[in-house]
Amino acid sequence: MSAYYDLYETPSPNGSEEKKSLHARICPKETYTQKEFVEHVAMFQHLPKNIIGAALDACIDELCDLLANGNIVELGELGFFSTSLKCTQDTDDEKKKIRSESVRFQNVHLRISNTFRKKIRQKMKLERTHSPTKKSKKTETTEETRKERLMLFLQENVCITKNEYIHLTGLTRHAAIDELNKFIRQGILRRRGISRSTVYINNIQH
Repeated sequence: MSAYYDLYETPSPNGSEEKKSLHARICPKETYTQKEFVEHVAMFQHLPKNIIGAALDACIDELCDLLANGNIVELGELGFFSTSLKCTQDTDDEKKKIRSESVRFQNVHLRISNTFRKKIRQKMKLERTHSPTKKSKKTETTEETRKERLMLFLQENVCITKNEYIHLTGLTRHAAIDELNKFIRQGILRRRGISRSTVYINNIQH
Protein backbone atom coordinates (compact mmCIF):
# COMPACT_ATOMS: atom_id res chain seq x y z
CA MET A 1 0.00 0.00 0.00
CA SER A 2 1.04 3.60 -0.64
CA ALA A 3 0.89 6.97 1.06
CA TYR A 4 -1.22 9.33 -1.06
CA TYR A 5 -0.23 12.91 -1.88
CA ASP A 6 -1.49 15.77 -3.97
CA LEU A 7 0.10 18.95 -5.34
CA TYR A 8 -0.98 22.39 -4.18
CA GLU A 9 -0.10 25.90 -5.30
CA THR A 10 2.38 27.63 -2.99
CA PRO A 11 0.97 31.04 -2.01
CA SER A 12 3.02 34.01 -3.16
CA PRO A 13 4.39 36.01 -0.19
CA ASN A 14 3.65 39.31 -1.94
CA GLY A 15 0.22 38.31 -3.20
CA SER A 16 1.39 38.18 -6.81
CA GLU A 17 -0.92 36.52 -9.35
CA GLU A 18 2.02 35.18 -11.35
CA LYS A 19 2.28 31.45 -12.00
CA LYS A 20 2.87 29.78 -8.66
CA SER A 21 5.10 26.84 -7.83
CA LEU A 22 3.62 23.61 -6.47
CA HIS A 23 4.35 21.73 -3.27
CA ALA A 24 3.42 18.18 -2.28
CA ARG A 25 1.22 17.42 0.71
CA ILE A 26 0.17 14.10 2.24
CA CYS A 27 -3.55 13.25 2.00
CA PRO A 28 -4.20 11.43 5.30
CA LYS A 29 -6.15 8.19 5.05
CA GLU A 30 -7.26 7.84 8.67
CA THR A 31 -6.74 9.34 12.12
CA TYR A 32 -5.93 6.60 14.63
CA THR A 33 -7.14 6.93 18.21
CA GLN A 34 -4.93 5.57 21.00
CA LYS A 35 -7.22 2.53 21.29
CA GLU A 36 -6.97 1.83 17.56
CA PHE A 37 -3.21 2.35 17.62
CA VAL A 38 -2.88 -0.16 20.47
CA GLU A 39 -5.03 -2.68 18.55
CA HIS A 40 -2.88 -2.15 15.46
CA VAL A 41 0.35 -2.75 17.39
CA ALA A 42 -1.12 -5.82 19.11
CA MET A 43 -2.19 -7.30 15.77
CA PHE A 44 1.11 -6.87 13.96
CA GLN A 45 3.54 -7.30 16.87
CA HIS A 46 1.62 -10.20 18.46
CA LEU A 47 1.51 -8.62 21.92
CA PRO A 48 -1.39 -8.45 24.41
CA LYS A 49 -3.50 -5.28 24.00
CA ASN A 50 -3.86 -4.70 27.74
CA ILE A 51 -0.08 -4.74 28.24
CA ILE A 52 0.54 -2.36 25.32
CA GLY A 53 -2.20 0.00 26.49
CA ALA A 54 -0.98 0.07 30.09
CA ALA A 55 2.64 0.58 29.00
CA LEU A 56 1.66 3.42 26.65
CA ASP A 57 -0.37 5.17 29.38
CA ALA A 58 2.53 4.81 31.82
CA CYS A 59 5.01 6.23 29.28
CA ILE A 60 2.77 9.24 28.58
CA ASP A 61 2.36 9.95 32.31
CA GLU A 62 6.10 9.70 33.01
CA LEU A 63 6.95 11.80 29.95
CA CYS A 64 4.58 14.52 31.19
CA ASP A 65 6.16 14.52 34.68
CA LEU A 66 9.72 14.63 33.36
CA LEU A 67 8.98 17.48 30.93
CA ALA A 68 7.07 19.41 33.61
CA ASN A 69 10.19 19.21 35.78
CA GLY A 70 12.34 20.85 33.11
CA ASN A 71 13.98 17.77 31.58
CA ILE A 72 14.71 16.75 28.01
CA VAL A 73 13.59 13.19 27.27
CA GLU A 74 15.03 10.92 24.58
CA LEU A 75 12.80 8.09 23.40
CA GLY A 76 15.13 5.83 21.47
CA GLU A 77 15.08 6.25 17.71
CA LEU A 78 11.98 8.47 17.91
CA GLY A 79 13.90 11.53 19.07
CA PHE A 80 14.02 14.15 21.83
CA PHE A 81 11.09 15.77 23.65
CA SER A 82 11.58 19.24 25.15
CA THR A 83 9.49 22.22 26.26
CA SER A 84 9.44 25.93 25.41
CA LEU A 85 8.31 28.98 27.41
CA LYS A 86 6.84 32.40 26.67
CA CYS A 87 6.83 35.74 28.48
CA THR A 88 3.44 37.36 28.99
CA GLN A 89 4.93 40.86 28.97
CA ASP A 90 7.38 42.36 26.48
CA THR A 91 10.66 44.04 27.37
CA ASP A 92 13.81 44.92 25.47
CA ASP A 93 15.78 45.97 28.53
CA GLU A 94 17.71 43.40 30.62
CA LYS A 95 17.42 45.68 33.65
CA LYS A 96 13.65 45.47 33.62
CA LYS A 97 13.24 42.16 35.35
CA ILE A 98 10.44 39.81 34.36
CA ARG A 99 9.05 38.01 37.40
CA SER A 100 8.39 34.25 37.28
CA GLU A 101 4.63 34.92 37.33
CA SER A 102 5.01 36.42 33.87
CA VAL A 103 6.66 33.32 32.40
CA ARG A 104 4.39 30.57 31.08
CA PHE A 105 4.64 27.15 29.49
CA GLN A 106 4.21 27.43 25.72
CA ASN A 107 4.62 24.13 23.92
CA VAL A 108 6.17 20.66 23.69
CA HIS A 109 8.64 20.03 20.88
CA LEU A 110 9.78 16.75 19.33
CA ARG A 111 13.10 16.71 17.49
CA ILE A 112 12.91 13.59 15.36
CA SER A 113 16.10 11.55 15.06
CA ASN A 114 17.77 10.98 11.70
CA THR A 115 17.38 7.21 12.18
CA PHE A 116 13.60 7.53 12.53
CA ARG A 117 13.39 9.80 9.46
CA LYS A 118 15.45 7.31 7.46
CA LYS A 119 13.16 4.42 8.43
CA ILE A 120 10.07 6.31 7.28
CA ARG A 121 11.78 7.40 4.05
CA GLN A 122 12.75 3.79 3.27
CA LYS A 123 9.27 2.40 3.98
CA MET A 124 7.17 5.14 2.38
CA LYS A 125 5.85 4.52 -1.12
CA LEU A 126 4.14 7.56 -2.61
CA GLU A 127 1.24 7.63 -5.05
CA ARG A 128 -0.34 10.73 -6.61
CA THR A 129 -4.05 11.23 -5.99
CA HIS A 130 -6.61 14.02 -6.05
CA SER A 131 -7.50 15.13 -2.55
CA PRO A 132 -11.28 15.12 -1.88
CA THR A 133 -10.85 18.36 0.11
CA LYS A 134 -9.10 20.18 -2.73
CA LYS A 135 -11.24 22.23 -5.06
CA SER A 136 -10.69 21.02 -8.58
CA LYS A 137 -12.56 20.09 -11.72
CA LYS A 138 -13.85 16.56 -11.35
CA THR A 139 -13.78 14.17 -14.27
CA GLU A 140 -16.98 12.13 -14.46
CA THR A 141 -16.49 8.38 -14.89
CA THR A 142 -18.97 5.62 -15.62
CA GLU A 143 -19.56 2.65 -13.34
CA GLU A 144 -18.12 0.35 -16.00
CA THR A 145 -14.91 2.41 -16.15
CA ARG A 146 -14.60 2.32 -12.37
CA LYS A 147 -15.18 -1.44 -12.39
CA GLU A 148 -12.37 -1.87 -14.94
CA ARG A 149 -10.02 0.20 -12.74
CA LEU A 150 -11.01 -1.94 -9.75
CA MET A 151 -10.27 -5.21 -11.56
CA LEU A 152 -6.89 -3.90 -12.74
CA PHE A 153 -6.08 -2.85 -9.18
CA LEU A 154 -7.01 -6.29 -7.83
CA GLN A 155 -4.81 -7.98 -10.44
CA GLU A 156 -1.80 -6.26 -8.84
CA ASN A 157 -3.01 -6.26 -5.22
CA VAL A 158 -4.54 -8.90 -2.97
CA CYS A 159 -7.32 -6.59 -1.77
CA ILE A 160 -8.59 -3.01 -1.76
CA THR A 161 -9.79 -0.80 1.11
CA LYS A 162 -12.60 1.79 1.06
CA ASN A 163 -10.09 4.65 1.06
CA GLU A 164 -8.11 3.12 -1.79
CA TYR A 165 -11.31 2.79 -3.84
CA ILE A 166 -12.19 6.42 -3.10
CA HIS A 167 -8.76 7.55 -4.37
CA LEU A 168 -8.97 5.16 -7.33
CA THR A 169 -12.34 6.43 -8.55
CA GLY A 170 -12.72 9.97 -7.20
CA LEU A 171 -16.11 9.11 -5.67
CA THR A 172 -17.27 10.51 -2.36
CA ARG A 173 -16.97 8.19 0.64
CA HIS A 174 -20.71 7.47 0.70
CA ALA A 175 -20.88 6.80 -3.06
CA ALA A 176 -17.78 4.58 -2.96
CA ILE A 177 -19.17 2.42 -0.13
CA ASP A 178 -22.52 2.10 -1.96
CA GLU A 179 -20.76 0.99 -5.13
CA LEU A 180 -18.55 -1.53 -3.30
CA ASN A 181 -21.66 -3.00 -1.65
CA LYS A 182 -23.32 -3.16 -5.07
CA PHE A 183 -20.35 -5.12 -6.45
CA ILE A 184 -20.67 -7.51 -3.50
CA ARG A 185 -24.35 -8.12 -4.34
CA GLN A 186 -23.35 -8.73 -7.97
CA GLY A 187 -20.85 -11.36 -6.84
CA ILE A 188 -17.83 -9.41 -8.09
CA LEU A 189 -16.35 -8.69 -4.64
CA ARG A 190 -16.22 -10.35 -1.25
CA ARG A 191 -15.86 -8.45 2.04
CA ARG A 192 -13.30 -9.52 4.63
CA GLY A 193 -12.76 -8.07 8.13
CA ILE A 194 -14.79 -5.53 10.09
CA SER A 195 -14.66 -1.80 10.85
CA ARG A 196 -11.27 -0.26 9.92
CA SER A 197 -9.92 -3.72 9.03
CA THR A 198 -12.48 -4.18 6.24
CA VAL A 199 -11.00 -5.03 2.84
CA TYR A 200 -12.54 -6.18 -0.43
CA ILE A 201 -11.19 -9.07 -2.53
CA ASN A 202 -11.92 -10.33 -6.01
CA ASN A 203 -14.73 -12.88 -5.64
CA ILE A 204 -14.68 -13.98 -9.29
CA GLN A 205 -11.38 -15.84 -8.83
CA HIS A 206 -12.60 -17.64 -5.66
